[in-house]
Amino acid sequence: MSAIVERFSPDYAAARDRFRAATKRFEGGAFEVAPGLTIDWAWSGPENAPAVLLYTSGLHGVEGFGGGAAQLEALSLADTSTAVLWVHALNPFGWANLRRVNEANVDLNRNFNPEGGFSGADPAYAALDGLLNPQSPPGGFDPFWLKAGWAVATQGFGALKNAVVSGQYVFPKGLFYGGAALQPGPAWVLPFLLERLRGRERVVHVDWHSALGRYGGRTLLLEGAVEAREIQRVKAAFGEDVRAWDPADPQGYLIRGGLTGALLQGLPGVRYDGLTIEFGTLSNLAVLARLRAENRLHHWGQPALNHPAKAGMREAFAPLDPAWQERVLLHAREVHAGCLRCLAS
Repeated sequence: MSAIVERFSPDYAAARDRFRAATKRFEGGAFEVAPGLTIDWAWSGPENAPAVLLYTSGLHGVEGFGGGAAQLEALSLADTSTAVLWVHALNPFGWANLRRVNEANVDLNRNFNPEGGFSGADPAYAALDGLLNPQSPPGGFDPFWLKAGWAVATQGFGALKNAVVSGQYVFPKGLFYGGAALQPGPAWVLPFLLERLRGRERVVHVDWHSALGRYGGRTLLLEGAVEAREIQRVKAAFGEDVRAWDPADPQGYLIRGGLTGALLQGLPGVRYDGLTIEFGTLSNLAVLARLRAENRLHHWGQPALNHPAKAGMREAFAPLDPAWQERVLLHAREVHAGCLRCLAS
């Protein structure tokens, strides 16, 4: 059986079973978000280690195909000398239903806000809501590409990108909606992670994602207001493709309510490096078009898993192309080696 077939599961349930099988010899458990939908975790290595490696995946549902495969690949390389906390399928509903969001249409990587932080939207997002979230099912004539091209030409791609993806709390059926309150998954996972990681000296965290960057490539985004010397230290471990979350960067932007940001704030005294690893797929506008079509299907159509809009989500976030999948596994091996170097730095 090829490594691709072993690592890339056909659906959420199979991925969960494979993760459980790969971690059955370790301490572990699961949090049930809904019947049959769980966030699973395992701990390998010494319990009281001062330095811990944290892997998380599936925060954006459908992106769990690549992230889950990367975790299985890293698990095949791990030894018990390093403490690793493995957390699988942070958004099982989204993964099982080929959505990026949870059952309440909440983007969970915009949901880790403090109490009172669930309000507002960029004015530019509000102006674009009619384009981004038409109240009709996908199909027929759609002027999206013309209108999106005009918006880019008049507002600039950078301004449009940051307005759309930073997170909004006004349009519950819209894209990148951060919710009105902390969701069940984040409400469990954040205290759980803080409990396991507080008091450590060092934490290196990789949160696996997909769709940002060139096809088959990887982008590594380091959380926080990072000084140049820190960037250089992390680059020494992972390579020159590490960058900070920078809205001026073609691949960067600032978000509200992100997981890595919440951990950075919640672990004072811990030297924490939170890295979002993105596996590139389609262009930014092509990904947005597919997100938009699936969102229209969910709210205004009949969201069957065999609908073309669902196939579009797979294409945008988890291509079935074996060459892309092999690149994901290669990146996973390289990132795991980088994590070990970074943990020792």
